[in-house]
Amino acid sequence: MNGRTHEEQTPEGRLAAVARSLAIKMDDKYRKTGAGPREPDYADYREAFAPYVKRELLLARIDEARKTSAKALTCRMMELTVELAEVDKLIPREDRL
Repeated sequence: MNGRTHEEQTPEGRLAAVARSLAIKMDDKYRKTGAGPREPDYADYREAFAPYVKRELLLARIDEARKTSAKALTCRMMELTVELAEVDKLIPREDRL
C-alpha cells in the first residue's frame, strides 16, 4: 500500500488509501504481465478490505475501552490488543498501517 495508509489520520482516509493502492497494484501487475484483470472488482475489494476493516473496528473498540472504567479498561484492552495482533498478521508486512 502507499504511504497514505501510514500517514492518514482518519479511518476513512486509511481505507481509501487501501482501495487506491489495490487499484494501482492490479494495474501495475496487468501492465507488467498482461495477465489478469486490469482493475479490481467487488471480490478484490472485499478481500483487500477484510483485515483493514477488522483492524479499524478493533482500534475503535480499544479507544472506547480507554474511555471506560479503569478496572475493565486493562482487561478489555488486553483482549483487544491480542485480537489486533492476530489481525495484523493477516496484513502483509509491507502493507501494514
